[in-house]
Amino acid sequence: MSINMSILKRLVCIISLFSIVQPALALTPTHLLNYQDSYGNISLRDSGDIRLPDPLIIDGDLNLENSRISMLPQSVTVKGNLNLAYSDIEYLPLALNVDGYINLAYSKIKELNFGLRVIGDLSVAHTQLKKLPDNLYIKGDLLLQNSKIRTLPNKLVVKGNIYIGNMPLTTIPDDAIIKGFIYR
Repeated sequence: MSINMSILKRLVCIISLFSIVQPALALTPTHLLNYQDSYGNISLRDSGDIRLPDPLIIDGDLNLENSRISMLPQSVTVKGNLNLAYSDIEYLPLALNVDGYINLAYSKIKELNFGLRVIGDLSVAHTQLKKLPDNLYIKGDLLLQNSKIRTLPNKLVVKGNIYIGNMPLTTIPDDAIIKGFIYR
């Protein structure tokens, strides 16, 4: 019986070692000052899995390119551009306000918010994203090159151009408003 208890204790110890998940490093707004330039831009490019403060308000650009950050706070306001290219972000927060472009190229994004409004360009090029949300508004260009998207959503508004590249776009809804051109 004592041998079995010894083995059981070892197994419990080994299992507990495997079940320990490294939590994301939590940054406070004060910590973010270390990553901020004099224009209010914050760059956490190539960073590990960091938990950002909630709400997150950035006075300039937020650059999370190639970061391992897996989740954004529930409320994000960026008064400049949001760069999530090559990042591990899968979903955008529902309370997202960006005054510039949103770059999701090569990211792990899985879904965009219904009624998303983008003041600049929106790039989902080279993503696994399969569809765009209805009521999507883009004041700039829409970049879809090499994505999995096959159709444009209902009530799409693009004030600029749409770049489809190697994407076999099959349909454009009748209610879509595209002010620019569609480029292959």
